[in-house]
Amino acid sequence: MKLGRSRRKGGANEFAKPQMTSLVDVLTVLVFFLLKNFSTEGDIVTPSKNLELPMSSSKSKPEQMLNIAISAKHILVEGTPVAVVNEEQERPGNDIPGLARFLEEKRKQTEEISEYDKNVQFSGKLVIQGDRLIPYWLLQKVLATCGNNGYSSFSLAVNKKDVD
Repeated sequence: MKLGRSRRKGGANEFAKPQMTSLVDVLTVLVFFLLKNFSTEGDIVTPSKNLELPMSSSKSKPEQMLNIAISAKHILVEGTPVAVVNEEQERPGNDIPGLARFLEEKRKQTEEISEYDKNVQFSGKLVIQGDRLIPYWLLQKVLATCGNNGYSSFSLAVNKKDVD
């Protein structure tokens, strides 16, 4: 009588084969889990670094649109610096030339694309992210420049305040 070893019919070199049904079940569960947890209302606006957005109890959902970030040092459009705040403070008038050039180029690009694709239309919408401590004169200059270049519909990015 031999103890500790048992032999199968197929021999000692036979390997276990995975069951395809089990693998398909696991993959199906993973797909449903990912679909259920996929968010279609995720962060459309990603806050810029070093900005502390103001709090708000607004319930409206953000849309995908042109993004302007105003920090203590720079004005950025889609992550590209277009102006330095200290220089704009000294510049007379309500126009920011670097921002105006960028917005004009973006508007022209969108209008050119709309000639070939009727689904693309210039809407003049943008979202402004501003640190909660930026001065009012700076926000006013940004809004005036945007309005002068055809971007008259804007939203201000805020953090959602939990209201109990």
